[in-house]
Amino acid sequence: MRIRRATILTAILLVVFCVPTAHAAKLAVKSSLVMDLGTGRVLYEQDADRRIAPASLTKIMTLYVLNEMLQQGKASTKDIITVSRRADDTGGSTMNLKAGEKVTLGEVMRGMAIASGNDGCIAVAEHFGGIKKWVAKMNAKARELGMTNTTFKNPNGLPAEGQLTSARDMMRLAVSYIRRFPNTLQTMHCKTSYTHNGYTRRNSNRLLGKCDGVDGLKTGYVRASGFNIVATAKRNGRRIIAVVLGGKSWRIRNRETEKILDASFAAVQSGRTYVALGDGPAVPDVEPAEKVLASGADVIYSLQESSWRNKVDAKKRAASLEKRGFDASIATVNLGSKGTWHRVMIGVFKNLSEARQYKSAIAAKYEMGYTLILKTANPYAGETQTGG
Repeated sequence: MRIRRATILTAILLVVFCVPTAHAAKLAVKSSLVMDLGTGRVLYEQDADRRIAPASLTKIMTLYVLNEMLQQGKASTKDIITVSRRADDTGGSTMNLKAGEKVTLGEVMRGMAIASGNDGCIAVAEHFGGIKKWVAKMNAKARELGMTNTTFKNPNGLPAEGQLTSARDMMRLAVSYIRRFPNTLQTMHCKTSYTHNGYTRRNSNRLLGKCDGVDGLKTGYVRASGFNIVATAKRNGRRIIAVVLGGKSWRIRNRETEKILDASFAAVQSGRTYVALGDGPAVPDVEPAEKVLASGADVIYSLQESSWRNKVDAKKRAASLEKRGFDASIATVNLGSKGTWHRVMIGVFKNLSEARQYKSAIAAKYEMGYTLILKTANPYAGETQTGG
């Protein structure tokens, strides 16, 4: 039986730290630090002690203090918070609280984590003794965690003179937060949207559902810092945390974060103790699509490099990738109300592990961590292959 690859691809649907060796290449951000949580080993470091405004990463500390109070029995998720006019009037990102509204602490915490609700931060601070007292708790906890370069001025990260942190300090906070309150990743931080009072806000961590294994933690932006993120991902039982501060845009921040996560997982998989950007693993050979489809695998995987409305543009991109040595094809899909799109696909793989290995390799070597791993049922699974 002769199998036409293009036809099959058309069916694919989206389904305190030791310092590593210095790096020749750098991320296109102001500062970064990456750690393997299991071993505590730093995999990548770039100007990690530079003081930068934390922006909404501040909310990780507010959530830390709240979760600690819950653990100690000093608060309950069922506690009722009455929203003040001040909270209602708070600017920036909001969970849409209304003055006079009564809402549970658990609901406000979700709004802070998912919708980055500045209003929710003010509401809880006022509820637990006032903003000044709350910020004092945040700074006391920062000192306890060894965050020597951090000073908080408010509970939400809105611009405030002297409110500064560093990538190393944010790593200290993130490591302690995830180890002490691991359930928060699944109950709050991995959620892609949040709705309150009829208003739905999308989680600004756009790596969720896009970058393999990402399930948290928090993004932030103020003009003084640029675009920040604390991102964590788990693959094959290994968890990595990346603090990336000072991207010029959210796209650059996300691109660089995905790049360093992919390179870091490739490093730990190969046994390396640090990440050297631009010195990635050899790119595995891609088996012919016909061989993979005839392997009997129930599902198959491929990498989407890009998607185009115009098929001519997709063909140009595929041709460009072919010149660089990639096995590129075009898969045309009808997405209903979103129209018809032409996806540029790279390779066909019989299992997710091979697809991840290939993605990690091209991410580290060619800065192509932005590719998406897609899967579909193998229409030829279980069929007997005959010649002629």
